Amino acid sequence: MDSDDEIEIIGERSSRPSCAQAGPTLCQLCDLNFDSENLSELQRQQHYETHFNSSSSKQPSNKFKKPAIPKDLFKPCSFQLPLRKKPADEFWYPTLSRPPPDNCCPGLIPLLKHALKKCHTKGNTRRAVLCYESATHICVEAFDRRWGCGYRNFLMACAALMDQQIQTIYFALLDDPFPPGVRNLQRWIEAAWKEGYDREGAKDLRNLVDTNKWIGTAELYTAFTFRGVPSQLVDFDLSKSEKGIQVMIDWIVQYFSPPNSKQGTVTDVLRGASPVIATDKMPLVLQFNGHSQTIIGYEISKNGDTNLLVFDPSRPPRLSMRRAAIAGPSSVVWEQSRTNQVLQSVVHPTSNRRSSKLKRPSSSSDIQQHKRSKSSGSDNDIIIVEDSDTPRNDQGSGISPGQTQLLTLDPSNVVNHFRLGTRKLQRKQNYQILYFPMTDSWSIEERNKRKVVTSISCG
Repeated sequence: MDSDDEIEIIGERSSRPSCAQAGPTLCQLCDLNFDSENLSELQRQQHYETHFNSSSSKQPSNKFKKPAIPKDLFKPCSFQLPLRKKPADEFWYPTLSRPPPDNCCPGLIPLLKHALKKCHTKGNTRRAVLCYESATHICVEAFDRRWGCGYRNFLMACAALMDQQIQTIYFALLDDPFPPGVRNLQRWIEAAWKEGYDREGAKDLRNLVDTNKWIGTAELYTAFTFRGVPSQLVDFDLSKSEKGIQVMIDWIVQYFSPPNSKQGTVTDVLRGASPVIATDKMPLVLQFNGHSQTIIGYEISKNGDTNLLVFDPSRPPRLSMRRAAIAGPSSVVWEQSRTNQVLQSVVHPTSNRRSSKLKRPSSSSDIQQHKRSKSSGSDNDIIIVEDSDTPRNDQGSGISPGQTQLLTLDPSNVVNHFRLGTRKLQRKQNYQILYFPMTDSWSIEERNKRKVVTSISCG
């Protein structure tokens, strides 16, 4: 057979499996049913020639046109792919009724205050001053672990500003039209840029929303100014000062220290005499190359050195510390010396009188899923925590009825967790601090005057 003139049909496809009864004969290219069209073998060859004749634009006639197939016979398969869980990006502040999320820890300032008092009693701390007691530690989460320190410091500042009672208008300014958050802060900043704020920062960062770009105290200043909350930037160049890091330390001490007043109430006098006090000062945001932290106060050690006390967004408190902070210092107890333990056992013997020793959990698993069972208002009380998984009867528990498991905290470990010493601070030459003077909110005119980011130079 001449291949230029004829086409040999070497196989025909059936619409049914080969094991079934023979079905209609179909065109291998367009599935035309040759049987229904009563086409002869010659007509079938002509039909195939129409497909393969590239030199002609002639298409198969309507007589040989493939019949229409209902579209609903070939509906695409739909697969339910698992949705990627979006980060919660939940903002929390102390006056909310719902429990804090896992990355938020309120109550650390009162806990730290009690720990510092214990350290003072032991002679390790001369004096300490802390910020507003409702300040909340907020740490980064998985989605912003590598870039979220600036955002989390912003949220810690907002949590305190929205809880304080000196300037209650700040709450509405920060909560409307949408509350603080990691992604919401990006929207705040871009909205400020569109209004002409910080043109230099807008040029450097460009698009910010839904990105992983780092921000610093300059961007926080822009966000707070845009909302009308007064704030101020202070620069410290240690290379230009003979006193070095002491310039910044002195400024921080002066910021947190209560004003000296010759006349005052009895409460003021007693408060000033206390070695450890909490003030109504808002926390500070400390920015340096590569990181930022929230300063919550300072401590003067037994040798006279001044240590900063900080909330680091990249360093969450230990689980036992978080539980103690949320439960409150009145329901949590400090680890004591052997002498104090003996005295405590005499004054407050255990209910079963079998043992008067303080027992520590043997492992981290022993302190999981605890609930508070007893509280007392004394600074020297022991923190008694009952394990919720412990059986209520004697069978297999190893603890008789009325006996409780103790969770103890070492005050030195608590203070060390928040302590930032001078040696670490001396590793950097340039610092910037954002602080809140707590003055009246800024009007639109006052905000417009501050569209360009400025700072005060110290040292």
